[in-house]
Amino acid sequence: MASKGKKAPPRKKRKTDAFISHSSANAAEAARVERALESDGLTVWVDLSQIRAGRLLRNELRAALGDSRAVVLLWSKAAAKSRWVAAEILTAFHMDRFVIACACDKTPLPYFLQSTIYLKLEPRKTGWKQYLRRAIRQAPDAANQVPDKIGGMTASLQKTIAQLALEQKVVTDGADRDDLEGARKAQLVADPAMKAAEKAWPLEAMILNLAGYHRKNAYMLKHWPAIMAGRPPKDPLLDRAEHYFYESLFVDPNDYSALNGLGSILFYERELDAAEFVIRRAILLAETAGVNYPAAQHDLQLVQTFKARNLN
Repeated sequence: MASKGKKAPPRKKRKTDAFISHSSANAAEAARVERALESDGLTVWVDLSQIRAGRLLRNELRAALGDSRAVVLLWSKAAAKSRWVAAEILTAFHMDRFVIACACDKTPLPYFLQSTIYLKLEPRKTGWKQYLRRAIRQAPDAANQVPDKIGGMTASLQKTIAQLALEQKVVTDGADRDDLEGARKAQLVADPAMKAAEKAWPLEAMILNLAGYHRKNAYMLKHWPAIMAGRPPKDPLLDRAEHYFYESLFVDPNDYSALNGLGSILFYERELDAAEFVIRRAILLAETAGVNYPAAQHDLQLVQTFKARNLN
């Protein structure tokens, strides 16, 4: 008699069936989806406030996603510009939650989701309700599969990346030695080459990451006294740096360089728990790829040091 195969482990029971990720501009669509799901017995988490960033802190975000079995992404032109929607999508991915994409308009989905089947929300039709309910109930206990990478690097691109990375290391090493004057000079030297690389290779992931780190370093040098005093200020430089990291992660959410860069932004925003979560993911993914990542280890140690100070 053939032996019976092992039963699949039971799905972990979550408090919520679906977390609805959306821009406040799509609050009406979110409310419509919420009603459609709850009328069929599904439990939903959705924030319908108009000032979402003021209510949804990152720790609450991770808690809500952790309690949800799947994520319903309402994608639109407004969602594509929302840093909070970006944070929700990528946090969901790295918490192993499956994302069900729903298009509110013709805006292209994040690149890593473009190969998945998605739903068009059409208010005048009702077929989407049945499809979405079924998709949530059948969602796998895993994140979406990332498409295989294709493409390559020319010798010129490789040389540019290596040179930019070296120049940025001079900047950060100078800051670590309290040689701010030297670090600022090195930042000025790197600036023209960075701008030229962004113009020549606007879609290349490593150039995007280096562009993000370049802005992060500019922020660090500009506000060094305030940072050392534990009062890092708001500055558009951080927003621009974050934008580059998200652009890279929307292509490959497992890009550990972009993840660590995002962690550094969260650190300056004093979101230490979120920074630790993201940086730990970067280190794990680098180790999985067989890469030693001392810069991320350094950043993790820095975050943990500040967390320990806050506990004392």
